[in-house]
This record gives sequence, C-alpha cells and structure tokens, in this order.
Amino acid sequence: TSRPYFGQNRIAEGSASRLSYIEVTNAQHFDTFIDNPAVPGYDSRVIPLNVYLFRALDAMYAHLKQGAPLPPSQVVRTLPRGGEPGKAPPLTAANVPAISQAPAPGD
Repeated sequence: TSRPYFGQNRIAEGSASRLSYIEVTNAQHFDTFIDNPAVPGYDSRVIPLNVYLFRALDAMYAHLKQGAPLPPSQVVRTLPRGGEPGKAPPLTAANVPAISQAPAPGD
C-alpha cells in the first residue's frame, strides 16, 4: 500500500496538496496470474489492477488536456468474481466499479 506516502504528503503539503490517492481493494499487480491455472484461486479472489491503471491514466489525460478535475482520493471497493478457483465467472462492471468524482464518506 502507498498509504504511508499519501499520509506523509498530507503532512507536508496539507490542504494545498494536489495529490489524489486511489486505493483499490481485492487487486494486486500480477494480472497475468489471475487466469493462470498454475495459481488457482487468483481468478475467483482478485480483480485486475490494470483496469484502474488505464482509468487513472485517462483521468490524468483529461486533466492535462481539458482541465478536468482529478478524482478525489478514495478507496474503490471492488467485488471479487467468486466461484470455483480456476472457473470464475467473467468480470462485469459490478466487479470493477468506476473511480468516483464524489466518493462516499469513508471511502
């Protein structure tokens, strides 16, 4: 997690900070493991983090090119696919919700 770095930034820059920290639950950096039969269970317990990499890059592009606001810091609460390891159902929008421009309190 990068929470300690986010916390340090808040201490150093306070409310003037332009940092936006997006934490994604049930994700990890090894997306190639998710559908790999050699590591069963990843597909049913973990969602791909690359989805959020591309969403964050799109948000930054819109910010730089059109002046769109960056999303506020938040926790994106994903939903694992579940099912039997090695036979998880396909990902749906419910599994990988959008990064919000108005996250719920506590997120």
